Amino acid sequence: MSSRYAFLRSGVWIVGLLIAFLTVILFASLGMWQLQRLDERQALNTTVESRMAAEPIEFGVLLAENGVDPEVLEYRRVTVAGIYGVEDEIILQARTLNSRSGHNVVTPLTWEGGVVAVNRGWVPIDSEGPPVPTARPPDGEVVVTGILLTSEERGPTGVENPDGSYDNIGRLDLALLEPQWGPGLAGVYVQLEAQDPPQGAFPVPLPPPEIGEGPHLSYAIQWFVFALIIMIGFPSLVVSTARRPRPTTSASPSIPSSGA
Repeated sequence: MSSRYAFLRSGVWIVGLLIAFLTVILFASLGMWQLQRLDERQALNTTVESRMAAEPIEFGVLLAENGVDPEVLEYRRVTVAGIYGVEDEIILQARTLNSRSGHNVVTPLTWEGGVVAVNRGWVPIDSEGPPVPTARPPDGEVVVTGILLTSEERGPTGVENPDGSYDNIGRLDLALLEPQWGPGLAGVYVQLEAQDPPQGAFPVPLPPPEIGEGPHLSYAIQWFVFALIIMIGFPSLVVSTARRPRPTTSASPSIPSSGA
């Protein structure tokens, strides 16, 4: 090793080199992990898109074939016939549609196998209810076509009534609704696409759930950039340190001794 780089043998530089090496490995591993997450998300998206593109299947038939696992049922398109329990309707608060503030109307539908929650769509923010007078469903049996979605777990619950029920709720949490809608409530809910007989002007059916890839690619790029910065920055620091001028030691002039 050139004498210019002899400083690399010191304990401080050895520790620094080890830290830089381990950090590069860590950042590169995190980048690869994010790429793996992206692959998993893309595979899931393919499954979701396939499910939503399929023809609707009767809800009871789907349950008989696949069981009641919400993850297996999620994003399946179904038809279900039943009667709405309008008096037990709730409002899902603070939901927007096309940048317009409002709420969603969620109504229990009693079908031959129990009860399933139906998110019937959006109503303006000044709507009264529940039940929402301007969004009243048809009387008698209806056939709902929609997409199965799983219970929401994030967001405020809403204000609980003294009897433990809810009129307005912040998230469509089926566990919160089961006590007031009965133990036969399905573990997934239906986001309405169409209905026979049809709904009126309100509620407005919601668009299909958005399918995205998330931030995994951008996160992976960030981790790789961090690793690259260290891979370039540490050698540059070594070279600049080696080129730094060293202080020269000048000899002290000798002082002649005085004669006796």
